[in-house]
Amino acid sequence: MAENESTKVCSLCAETIQTTAKVCPHCRYWQKRWSLQNPQIWMTLGILSFVVALACFGIFYDNAFGPKEQFAAYRDEITIVSSQFSRRISVSGCDSNVNVYVTVVGTLTNRSNVTWKDVGVEAQFLDKSGKQFDAITVNADGYRGTTVLPHGEAAFKIEGRAAQPESDYGTYKVIVRWAKDVNQIF
Repeated sequence: MAENESTKVCSLCAETIQTTAKVCPHCRYWQKRWSLQNPQIWMTLGILSFVVALACFGIFYDNAFGPKEQFAAYRDEITIVSSQFSRRISVSGCDSNVNVYVTVVGTLTNRSNVTWKDVGVEAQFLDKSGKQFDAITVNADGYRGTTVLPHGEAAFKIEGRAAQPESDYGTYKVIVRWAKDVNQIF
């Protein structure tokens, strides 16, 4: 069949088609590859959009949930500068229940370059022979602890009901148990 002005040859299947045809009726190949009406263009743009969105999500996920500084590597960088111990007696109700509360307040310092939040402090109480007999640790659940800036100081307070007679609480030591990198979400 001779080709005239009203027909052309499909570049994919080599069949003769009309010049004005947008799609080959034989192989369904679009004659104008870069036409916005071509579904392949929309599919390609959709795939590219999905890849870009996936990359953006990956960057967000890594920043939000990716590896953060682990406290164990910095444990010796957060230290107790000073602390004071006190006892408080509380009488409750008409039955005269006496409760002794022990409180430790103090200051800690951060010698690292990381900002730490929810710093957990524990007071350990020792008997005359140096053995631990009681401890007060800040409860991690719902604890809104101290935040310590890099090379900064912060105050802390821990308090709890005494488990032993008041006279036993003479010697104590305070240690930092945990902290979270301020960039951690959970």
